[in-house]
Amino acid sequence: MAKNYDSLAEQIIEKVGGSGNISKIFHCATRLRMQLVNREAADLEEVKKINGVMGAVDSVGGVQVIIGNDVNKVFDAAVKLHPEIEQGAKVDENLDAANDEKQNVFSKVLNVLSSLIGPVIPLIMVSGLLTAVITILTRWAGLSAESSTYTILNVAANCALYFLPIYIAYTASRKFGTDTMISLFIAALMIHPDIISLSNVGPLVTLFGLPVKTANYTSTLIPVILTIWALKYVEKLAAKIVPDSIKFVFRPFLTVVLMLPIALCITGPIGGYLGDGLNAIMTAINNVAPWASVLVVGCLAPLLVLTGMHFALIPLVFMEFSTVGYDNMLFNAFIGMNFSQFGVALAAFLKTKNPNLKELAGSCAVTAFLAGVTEPTLYGICLRMKKPLYATWIACIANAIFCAAFGVKVYSFGAPSFFTMPIFMNPDGTMSNFYLAIAAAVLTIVVAFAATWILGFDDSVYGNEK
Repeated sequence: MAKNYDSLAEQIIEKVGGSGNISKIFHCATRLRMQLVNREAADLEEVKKINGVMGAVDSVGGVQVIIGNDVNKVFDAAVKLHPEIEQGAKVDENLDAANDEKQNVFSKVLNVLSSLIGPVIPLIMVSGLLTAVITILTRWAGLSAESSTYTILNVAANCALYFLPIYIAYTASRKFGTDTMISLFIAALMIHPDIISLSNVGPLVTLFGLPVKTANYTSTLIPVILTIWALKYVEKLAAKIVPDSIKFVFRPFLTVVLMLPIALCITGPIGGYLGDGLNAIMTAINNVAPWASVLVVGCLAPLLVLTGMHFALIPLVFMEFSTVGYDNMLFNAFIGMNFSQFGVALAAFLKTKNPNLKELAGSCAVTAFLAGVTEPTLYGICLRMKKPLYATWIACIANAIFCAAFGVKVYSFGAPSFFTMPIFMNPDGTMSNFYLAIAAAVLTIVVAFAATWILGFDDSVYGNEK
């Protein structure tokens, strides 16, 4: 029976306080996101009880309602029924700032990382898959590394990471409320080939007599984030100094002139030192006990995803890729997280007689297995019935032990899933790591399925009426 998206959207809007309580509505891959005028007017517990809703969580500036793959249909229904609600993707920065005051520093950092990195992740995953495609084509399809096809594909595969500062400058401009064009200009300047080539002169050059640490900021996150954050305050200063009558040209001019030494002498080097420090820590851990990190992250994976803390790992993964060319400490742990959700959903689908859970579990299983999207299962099944969450944890621990023992590596960025398994292919053409990753996925699925089946679950929370 097809879902009534109009009814589902109306119920959600009613439970969050009505259309008048929603200042903006938008959505991501699986969640309907709403910025609220009055958070106290929303009843998330009632939202969670709505048939078709997998879960609901507080977020910066409002709430997120987990719908699943058809969230766009609920969004379309909501804006059709209530055209008075503003829709769009840009978050009201003032609302974010007001809510940030109620959070601790660590939560603020996670929220910033999430909002800055989240929009870029699909593009990074595309690049990772292109890298895997190149490996397949050169190994089995006879593609020559000297051909123009190889060159073009290789550029496409490296483009997202190489120009990462520019993409982050764009998302940072939205987050910090800076001028987007100036933000992109500053990021482009930091990775300009002539700026990078200054390292041939020596470790230090000068700008107006000020010391500039030569560095290659391509594929980095922290330097550009700090720089665009600083730009926010420089723009405010320029607005005070330059009269409105000549602001069109001279405010951007003054802003750029001030940002040159700030970016190249202060924020860029500070970000570089922070990145080097994190990389040194990662390298030290990897040299002494490469199994330690994957074991810890794997055991904590469900908690990391539930709290959004997994976003804090992404800069570390980027550093691993840019320095050693693979990650054997962090993202391999998410074989357990992603494939466990397939095992949990499959067990729930086969065991339950509840029609609502069976429909949900079937959709969740396909989503987790093919695309590595875990939120529908995690919020819609694991959290609602609790025991499947225990099964998830057991499977994640089993995968972590396996990956730690056999040193499974990730060679390209991507969420582990059926279609993205080539990210585990070694570019040198050897297949042992790929086979180990498949074994880890199979182990995870079997353990998650068995644990869910044995522990059982109470599916009465889904009701009996469709």
